[in-house]
Amino acid sequence: MEVGLVDSREIGEVDMPKARIIHSGDVKLFVCDPYYSSKMLLDDSVAGTETINVNEGTLKGGGRTGGATHQKDEIYYVLKGEARLRLDDEIYDIKPGCLVFIPAGVFHALENKSESEDFVLLTFWQRATDNEVWHARVKAWGTSFKTVMDE
Repeated sequence: MEVGLVDSREIGEVDMPKARIIHSGDVKLFVCDPYYSSKMLLDDSVAGTETINVNEGTLKGGGRTGGATHQKDEIYYVLKGEARLRLDDEIYDIKPGCLVFIPAGVFHALENKSESEDFVLLTFWQRATDNEVWHARVKAWGTSFKTVMDE
């Protein structure tokens, strides 16, 4: 399965990165635990230049994350399902269309409100290396990005 590429533009002798179209269904799933999995959609290696890190995370029905506090900011954008989000000592209900800014140092955890439907969100990081799952993926696969056709 080929990830879409668009011809690169050139300025003088310098090649610009190629535009990319990444279809989530073509990206290999990285299973973090029995409830949470992640797909690396965009990082520096995929883009061919320094860029924002974008992951698609899926929390299975009945699932919850243990929670974490990071040294860098993180952003969530909800695509599907509903969840309870803990930000430090506050609980919020989030659903598709919600954007959540999580500043560095804020504890956060998710609980899928459905027992049967997946909760799906995009997570954004300024640098891929700030994301622990990026490191786990590289350790397990030797790379940060794979398609479903990669071995």
